[in-house]
Amino acid sequence: MNQDKPWPQTQADGPLLLALFDAGDGLLQANAAFRQAWGLADTVAPTWAGMAEAARRAGAGPVEQLPRRGRIAQRGYEQAWSDGRRLWWVEQRLPDGGLALTGVDISALDRPRPLTGQLLAAQAGRELLQALLADPRAWPLSVATLAADADAATLLARIRGEDGCMRLDDGRLLVMLPSTGPAQAAALGERLGALVLTEAVWGEPAAALIARA
Repeated sequence: MNQDKPWPQTQADGPLLLALFDAGDGLLQANAAFRQAWGLADTVAPTWAGMAEAARRAGAGPVEQLPRRGRIAQRGYEQAWSDGRRLWWVEQRLPDGGLALTGVDISALDRPRPLTGQLLAAQAGRELLQALLADPRAWPLSVATLAADADAATLLARIRGEDGCMRLDDGRLLVMLPSTGPAQAAALGERLGALVLTEAVWGEPAAALIARA
């Protein structure tokens, strides 16, 4: 972030919750929406663990314990809050080891966001793919198939926060690419080392798409 150019007003006040942490998980910078959500004063710069503990004592913040800070390049996840809200977070690791955190309130969405940033077993992956196939917001939709010996950890670190990844019954990896046009999907598939890229057809079930892939 360029300290000489302040965030635009929409970034400074919300609706996005924005924060920047250093490599030691200390808060460097946060916008008003993030501080308000966590109950942080303007001058307070806690660590991630300190922020979580303060929220727990106040009976605010996430319902469950905050996830440990991973080293994955990017991941997205949904979080239930004690006030009934559902927040969707995207974490991005920075070259210096710091962490950029972006949150948005998704309480009004019709369904929960799928889990991402992890390798899903076949059944969980089929359920996620079926949910994407039935969601108009996920189209255009393609899937990329990778060899069974592809490194899952490396793959998860390279895909986008909204992409899903599952292990097929035969051991191959399948990456779901929602809201991705054919040209962009082809470029992503090439970067990931995909063996096959398959574009979904509206109305087909997950099993049919997996069979084609």
